[in-house]
Amino acid sequence: MSHTTKPIRAVLFDMDGVLTDTEKYYNKAWVQAFHEAGYEEFTADDALFHRSLNSHDARIMYKERYGSDFNYDGTHKRANTLVKEWLAIDGIPVKPGINEILSYLEEHHIWNAVVTATEYENAVRRLTTAGIHDKFKIVISAHNVPKGKPHPDPYLFAIQELSKIAEAAGEAPLTADDAFAVEDSPNGITSATSAGLKTIMVPDLSQPDAELKKKLHAVCHDLTEVIDVIENTNK
Repeated sequence: MSHTTKPIRAVLFDMDGVLTDTEKYYNKAWVQAFHEAGYEEFTADDALFHRSLNSHDARIMYKERYGSDFNYDGTHKRANTLVKEWLAIDGIPVKPGINEILSYLEEHHIWNAVVTATEYENAVRRLTTAGIHDKFKIVISAHNVPKGKPHPDPYLFAIQELSKIAEAAGEAPLTADDAFAVEDSPNGITSATSAGLKTIMVPDLSQPDAELKKKLHAVCHDLTEVIDVIENTNK
């Protein structure tokens, strides 16, 4: 490890599209919900654009686009209902490498957390169904903070809460400099980098463009490659 590089003591993960292979369900659900509401022009690319975007900002964006009468909350509720229905049938698929990286973090005493835009209760239920909830120290959702992704608040709060746990275990406080974030969406990446975390992208439904790559510490094919990045950083 270079004397100018701090060791990584924590890894913070987005959930949908990073830990669970569920982002594609949201993409499909948003398109269907908008079409059912009469907005046939809404596309899968539109759904990709607002991945991990907090409800407050999304509501403003769509009311500006479709008019003040647009029922964002009803459309959001319908999309969530569709996702729940489909996942109840399909179960919760997990992303490749998830067991390997969680085992690696445990073996090397590296703290972890989930930082998601999904409602807390739904996130816990989903992680539990996938059999991985007990592997995480904390789960932070947009409802824990005043502003969700792409604002830095979720990651800042997660670092603060993990630091309390680390200090209670007799370790030094954690800072953003001590952590990696693992994300798959531009909004999530903006949130993590704005909070000061070195951010790794594991692309899911889209690849990073040139501008997004400038924000990233690394781009990995899957979670097992993230292990390599951690090891190289901590040498």
